[in-house]
Amino acid sequence: MEEDRERMEERPDDGDAGAQGDESPRTDHDRTLISPARPAEASARRAATVVMVSGPEIGRHFPLRRSRVTLGRGDQADILLKDKEISRIHAAIEGIRMGSEAVYRLVDLNSTNHVFVNGTRVERHLLVDGDKIRLGDIVLKFELHDAIDERFHTEIRNRIRYDDLTGLLTYESFRTALDWELLRYANAAKGCGVVMMDLDDFKRLNDTYGHLAGSYVLSEVGAVIRANLRLFDVAARYGGEEFVAYLPETDAEEAFTATERLRATMAAQTFVHRGRSIRLTISMGVSHFPDDGRELEPLVQSADERLYRAKRAGKDRVVGA
Repeated sequence: MEEDRERMEERPDDGDAGAQGDESPRTDHDRTLISPARPAEASARRAATVVMVSGPEIGRHFPLRRSRVTLGRGDQADILLKDKEISRIHAAIEGIRMGSEAVYRLVDLNSTNHVFVNGTRVERHLLVDGDKIRLGDIVLKFELHDAIDERFHTEIRNRIRYDDLTGLLTYESFRTALDWELLRYANAAKGCGVVMMDLDDFKRLNDTYGHLAGSYVLSEVGAVIRANLRLFDVAARYGGEEFVAYLPETDAEEAFTATERLRATMAAQTFVHRGRSIRLTISMGVSHFPDDGRELEPLVQSADERLYRAKRAGKDRVVGA
């Protein structure tokens, strides 16, 4: 198999051909070996994806739906990976058509900190199911799914890693992600903000409108939080009507400003359930790494204490570091 890979990688033009979806005519001098040979029908049903197995969005998967997908921390990258060790356009995954088969090649695009597959530095690598790709401190797993696999894995990931009602991470998954983030930011200049959030007077909402309305509002609040945080910020349902988030690469003032913006958005929001308009507010407390601690527990505790200061001060407000 390694010999097969080397011969395929030596072929000079298959990247362009794959990007255009064309096949180059074979000649008597073409010694390229194509492996493995699967039935065309089965191959056509297999979809490639990469799954983040280590990083701020653990469990998120990125389907490879185009013939060339770029990875990097710049906004122009197709797969945005927020890590200071990753170049703006760090690498690409190219789909190459080989007869009835599609293969996927990982290419280092002259990155500063290189590309690693299964612990080995590579410049070009033909991916196989299960390969682990490391860019900076983020690890992605390459997987091939048929339609049944895709539905199964998507459902399992959502159940394990995300809260069904709000679509946010479960708190256990959040803890894993934040622990990793704190290690990553041990010497970061800006640090990281941690936010505790609690919906004001949520019990009264349930008593007035019923628990179905309460559940509906919780699901909509999850959507509002997701829509008003940056792509690389991470939020979770802490429990009940409480939420928690962390904001990487953010100083204390920026964390307060972002949180205040979310609070104002929530205060202006109208939720409509069965024809009835529902308004509610949210209180928040913000802590900051490393000023309030270098581990998860003291950071969450500091943010929680400030949250309850916000409650005691009249609700619908943010108390910062």
